[in-house]
This record gives sequence, structure tokens and C-alpha cells, in this order.
Amino acid sequence: MPPRRQLTYAEREEKNRKQREKRAQEEPEVKAKRLEEQRARAQYVHDAKKQRFEILLPAQTKEDRANEAERRREGRANEAGEVKQRRLREQAQRQQALRREENGEEKRARLQEQAHRPQALRSAETDDERVVRLMGAQFGQQALRYQETEEERMSRATVDRLRHQKRLADETREEAERLREEREEDEELLRAMNALEHAEIIPMETEEERTFREELLATRNRVGVPRTHRAACKTLTSEDRVPLHDCGEMTVTCGECNARHFKGERPSDNKFTQCCAKGKVILPPPKECPQPLAKLLQNENPKAKAFMMKIRNYNSAHALASLGAKISSSPGRGPYCFRIHGQVYHNTTLVGLNTNNPRYADLYFIDAAQASEFRAHSTSNGGCCRNLMEELDAMLREKNPYAA
Repeated sequence: MPPRRQLTYAEREEKNRKQREKRAQEEPEVKAKRLEEQRARAQYVHDAKKQRFEILLPAQTKEDRANEAERRREGRANEAGEVKQRRLREQAQRQQALRREENGEEKRARLQEQAHRPQALRSAETDDERVVRLMGAQFGQQALRYQETEEERMSRATVDRLRHQKRLADETREEAERLREEREEDEELLRAMNALEHAEIIPMETEEERTFREELLATRNRVGVPRTHRAACKTLTSEDRVPLHDCGEMTVTCGECNARHFKGERPSDNKFTQCCAKGKVILPPPKECPQPLAKLLQNENPKAKAFMMKIRNYNSAHALASLGAKISSSPGRGPYCFRIHGQVYHNTTLVGLNTNNPRYADLYFIDAAQASEFRAHSTSNGGCCRNLMEELDAMLREKNPYAA
């Protein structure tokens, strides 16, 4: 009997199309019967293959299985591009057809088996194999993210956020603790491996790998800075998800030091530790603010308004020293931050040195009228009241022992 002619790809596609159209018109009872017969036939074939495999497996040695796997790899490596694409496409279609016909119980069993398979492999791997797998996954993930567009990045972030929210809603406390420990262990292994092999990886990388790594780091920094800036400048339009915390009014008074506290801060024994450590810390009463400074600060002086507008000028004019430091002005668009490098020191002048421009502590070693004259003619004190300067100078000479 001559062998049956194999169908071409177009003939198989036409045959499958007609079969799909025919099955689409089936009655529900006929379809259920057909699927039941297919499942029974598939189970029979699976059991028969399993029996043959159990018979042949003891007869095969480890070398035979390795040789068989090697022959399969060589055969697939020598496949033409069209043959490989057709084989993968047919395999995907066959897999999709099987998954469409499985019921809920079979689907749960398949997913559970797929979840247990990588867990079994990971539990059997060594520490070195685990580190290699994690590093390979990390580099592969970085390469994929480097090639994705802005729309793909936004879509991936949305999907990841929804998946993370669903997983957090479904997992129990024990599962969350176990996942956290696994993540910490994986991160620790990666950090240790990177620290030990960084000195070997960098010299061994090629020029192309080095260029790719530098471009990846530059792209990550270039993308991260605008994203961070947008997040910092983003206007909070809705506060529905922000829980409201009301600690009450500040009407509760400490019985030891009379400090005021919020109602929500009241302890069970009505004794506060934040102010006086339950009466253990006893501070002397504060000294009264000298005049005319007290009335200027309390807006009880006719010159109080002008004083508050130039309060920094008045403060600098009567200072005994000036703050000095190396200020760091970092480039960027973030909020202003006063950063100092090195030591903080105070600038002053030599006491008793004859100079035409006395400053700081020198002004308290000369006559008060002369000091007020120098302060009034200073360009940095423009707009300040000379009479108020003299009153503040007299107050400091009377109350401050370093200016007396």
C-alpha cells in the first residue's frame, strides 16, 4: 500500500477552516459528546504513551537520554527559517485548541502543575545557579525595557500596578512574609555577586557590551529625572484616598510644666513625656525679652511694621560675627536645599585693629554714636531707621555681656 500523500500547508489550513465552520454549527449536546470523546481518546493515548515510556525508561541510560536530547537540539538548530516558523505556529495552534477544550478543573490542574514545576527546579538549584539565573533575568529585563517605547512603558507600568494590587489583596499575611523574605534573599545574593564579580566583569566586557551598558545607564538617568520632576510637581487633585487623621485641638495642658498638647496625644496616665519627661525635667522660667525688642516683636511700637520688614538687616547689623561656609549649589529643578560642604565657621575682625570700616564685634569696642554712624552709612542697611539702630545698640550694650 503506497504511503499517504502529506497535505501542504495551504491544504491543512483549508481543512482546518472547514472543520471550524462545521463545529461552529454543532448543537450543544453534539459538541459536549464530541469533546467528551476527544478527552477520553486523549487520556487513552496519554496512558498508552506513559506505559511505553515506563517500559523504555529503565532500558535507557543517562547517556542515551542525553544523546537523544542532543539529536533533537541539532535537528531543530538545522531547521530552515520557514520550517521552524511553521512548526512553532502549528505547536501554538495545537496548544490553543487543547486549552479551549479543557474545562475549569483541567485548567486549574494545569496552572497548578505549571506553578509547581519552576518551584521544584528552583528548590533543587545551587546558590551559584540561582545567582546566574537572577542576573540573567535582570539583564534580560533591562534589555527589554531599553527597547520599549513610551507607550509600552506606560502600559507595562499600568499592568504591573494592577497586578500588584490584586496580588496584595489576595495574599495572606504568611504569604506576604514569605515573599518578602524571598525578595530580600534574592537582593542580597545579587548584591554580593555584583560586589565580588564587578572587578572581573568590567575588564572582561567587550567594547560593544560596554557601550550598551553606558547607553542603558544614561537612558535610565535621562528618563528618571523628568519622571521624578513631574511626580514632585504634580498637583494633588483628589484626596479621597488619603485617610484623615484628626488629633483634636491643642487644649490639653501638662500638669507638670503647663505645656500644651493635642487631645489625641493624651496618654492613659495623663502624664506627658515629650515636654518634661513626666516632671523630671525642670526648666527655669524664661527671662523677659528686653525693651524695645519686646514691643517691636509684639507690634506694640510705632516702628514695629518697619522693623519686621527689615528684621534681617537689623539682625545682621548688630551681629558679633558672620556665618561662613562652602555652599554647594547643585544643578537641578528640585526644591531649594541649603547644602554646606566642609566646616561651618564664623567671620569676625581683629579687636582693636585700626580700620576705616569696623564691622561685627569692632562696633562694640567703639563709641555707640560712632557705631550707629557706621551702621547707618552701610549700603546693606539701606531703608533702616537710624534711631531704631541706636535703641537696639543701647539695648545690646546693656543686656548682652559680650557687647557691654
